[in-house]
Amino acid sequence: MKTQIASTAAAQFRFNAFIAATNTAGVTHEESLVCAPNGHNMNWVFGHVVSVRCALLPGLGQESPWSLEQARTYRRGMAMEDATQHLPFEEIVRAFDLTQERILAGLENLTEEDLAKPAPFNPGPQPQTFGSLLSVITLHDAYHLGQTGILRKVCGKEGAIR
Repeated sequence: MKTQIASTAAAQFRFNAFIAATNTAGVTHEESLVCAPNGHNMNWVFGHVVSVRCALLPGLGQESPWSLEQARTYRRGMAMEDATQHLPFEEIVRAFDLTQERILAGLENLTEEDLAKPAPFNPGPQPQTFGSLLSVITLHDAYHLGQTGILRKVCGKEGAIR
């Protein structure tokens, strides 16, 4: 039986996947490389979301669709001035979809004991449990996926969520 925290996280991940699919629909690789003024492009932002999700998957008993090298490319603080460093946008979208499937599958089996364990990584200043890490990751998703809505307009597309 799924825990309440896992059920809530699953609902949040499902909504985030809707935002991701809506904001990335029809965006080409070339469009994904258009940078916001003094900011990142959609390729990096969406790749960053996938990278963090890949780090979460082992804690859910799931395999990451990306190698450590692929994920490292999109880690926080990694500047990507050279367009050849960016993975093809279609590959990032496929990886996101795989992380979504695997996250939802992993949430099905979480126990209260699993949620109380120390997090496999700590994105903030305070120690995390796996349960609190799930909350942080769903908020992280929402923050960056909101940015993809703006970056969609930066690359010349109409806003998709109205």
